[in-house]
Amino acid sequence: MENTPGLQRRVDSLLKWGIVFSILWLAGIGSLCSFVLAMKARNMIKQSNGAVIGMGKVRWCLIVGGIGMLIWFPIVVIGIINNL
Repeated sequence: MENTPGLQRRVDSLLKWGIVFSILWLAGIGSLCSFVLAMKARNMIKQSNGAVIGMGKVRWCLIVGGIGMLIWFPIVVIGIINNL
């Protein structure tokens, strides 16, 4: 396991990009990236047994990224159906 300051920097970096991608929707790809980065950060935080903080930012990325994917999925399905 990485030392706590190094692990905290990695989690902070993941969550920083997760928040950026959650705001920049990028046709749903940003939302997906945000969701994946939040899951990675959440796993790192859980493995640290409370030594690393950031669950609020993880929740933000999961919620906003999830909403973006919920919007993106029907748009893609409708586009595919209209082109058949």
